[in-house]
Amino acid sequence: MTELVKKLENIGFTTYESKVFIALMKGYNLTAAEVAERSGVPRTSVYEILKSFAEKGYCNEIETPTKLRYEIIDPQIIEGKLENEFNNRHKKQLTELKTSFEQMKPMFNPFIDGLGEPDVQVLRGFNKFRVVKFIELLQKAEKEVLIMNRLEGHISPELDDTAKSFYKKGGVVKSLYESSTNFKFEKDNKWYDVTKKDFVNLLEGFSAQGEQIKLLDKVPINMTIFDRKIVFFSLVDYTTPKNNRTDLIVRNPEYADFLCEMFDVYWKRAETLDSYKSKNNL
Repeated sequence: MTELVKKLENIGFTTYESKVFIALMKGYNLTAAEVAERSGVPRTSVYEILKSFAEKGYCNEIETPTKLRYEIIDPQIIEGKLENEFNNRHKKQLTELKTSFEQMKPMFNPFIDGLGEPDVQVLRGFNKFRVVKFIELLQKAEKEVLIMNRLEGHISPELDDTAKSFYKKGGVVKSLYESSTNFKFEKDNKWYDVTKKDFVNLLEGFSAQGEQIKLLDKVPINMTIFDRKIVFFSLVDYTTPKNNRTDLIVRNPEYADFLCEMFDVYWKRAETLDSYKSKNNL
């Protein structure tokens, strides 16, 4: 009984409404007094709830010469009514969500008035916002993207539309990957632990899509440089949980150019994919 009351509460009934509803479901052609007795709900509240249920079409109100009596209607019909109510409410909420945010988006100003984008932005926590910011930077990139990356987590070989668009307009992507297999690989809609062969196949797929790739035994830092103007850092600390990690976006061409020189040093030192394959007999 208590569990069923909780379930009804979870779908929007009050505690008293839940108890009255169950009493009606168990009984037949009951007076308000009988419902109150069986449900344990005060009679004054029972009258209000029964009237509400009758208006909503959950029960029939039957007038007799002496008293009003109440009987629940077919549970399947009530379930259908509630499902339609939930769907309609959900659709309305989604509509309100979209229209209200469309009105609010023009109000959004992430910058200090008159100063434009900040030189340094800090992104904290493990959330989708950092992915959105990365994609936004890639969408705005025009000529070159330099990536230094230690793959981790779950990696899909599929190239997203943003990267495809960048390649189509002649953009160049050069990536230095750490030769580690500490991540999972998507294959046939399932995730698998990565072998060195899987790792090579993944990078060959990236290469076939237009990415220039080399490998390092250890990547010093995860970073991406966009058009030698903007740097996106991922400050990875494996002693820190993902939800506490920090990313930095630095908009400074001189600093970006300095890091490009560092990237070039590592690029010259790195091995090619063919060399890695030969060394590992792949």
